[in-house]
Amino acid sequence: MIESLERNPESCMLPFYFFLDGGPGAKQEENMMIINNSKIKNKEIITRKRNYGCAKNLIDARRFMFDWCKYEKIIVIEDDIIVSPHYIRTLLALHQWAKQNYSNIGVVQCWSYCFLNSEEKRKKLHFVQNGETYWWSFVSYCLDQEVWHALRPILYEYETRFVDKIPWTEDFFKERSKPGLSSVGPDIRAWVKHLIDTQGPKRVKEGPCFKTNIDLRAIFASINYDITSQDLMTGFVLWMAGYVKIETVVNRARHIGKYGITVDEKLFKLLQHDKITLDYYEEDATLTDFREIPQ
Repeated sequence: MIESLERNPESCMLPFYFFLDGGPGAKQEENMMIINNSKIKNKEIITRKRNYGCAKNLIDARRFMFDWCKYEKIIVIEDDIIVSPHYIRTLLALHQWAKQNYSNIGVVQCWSYCFLNSEEKRKKLHFVQNGETYWWSFVSYCLDQEVWHALRPILYEYETRFVDKIPWTEDFFKERSKPGLSSVGPDIRAWVKHLIDTQGPKRVKEGPCFKTNIDLRAIFASINYDITSQDLMTGFVLWMAGYVKIETVVNRARHIGKYGITVDEKLFKLLQHDKITLDYYEEDATLTDFREIPQ
């Protein structure tokens, strides 16, 4: 992942923050060595003294970037993907285009489930689509301060009400990454249902809206539906705030993580990540105008 970031010219200009979770088997020293030896110029490393798990680690990372550092927008990149040489530039260009043309864009991403061949991709580099099919996927995205302010009340309540109540002991390692699988799982699902019943999703702002048909009511009606911070909770609060996620039709990133807390080799293949290729296009170096893909 670091090597793919180094190929982006922005690696010599933008600030990069690395949030390294702690706990048994965290390998913080090895990861710090990789980061410090990289060509990324401006880098800060934040190490956790214990295992936060995906949920708290990612909530706290966004809190640090927005609430404390006061950045206007950030790019979140998880550690199990590789990106194209113009990935950062394309993502920032997509965010700017989306904000100029639509009032309801919350998150933009240049990762997608794309199974096109190289030539088919070249014809669709400028097309974007709503991310409703995989609304729960947030492996890398651009998010701004305005949207974060709309998302954080529910995320912070979720954190204090449920995530922070999961014990820090090693026995609860997996539950801290997927709180919906912990003993508080039923309480989380009941809380989500209560929010949907009492608050709604909010109405979108005035102005042109990117079309979406997603409605999470039926999905969350399932009593066994799992909710995790890094994906499902972010998608849920985005929907509750009246925003949508859009993505480029052509992927500029690819999953490489086959082994971890939430993914194993079997699930990696089931999700067809092994069938997605990552192709590089010089057109991305100057691409600024995008278009909603015809339905």
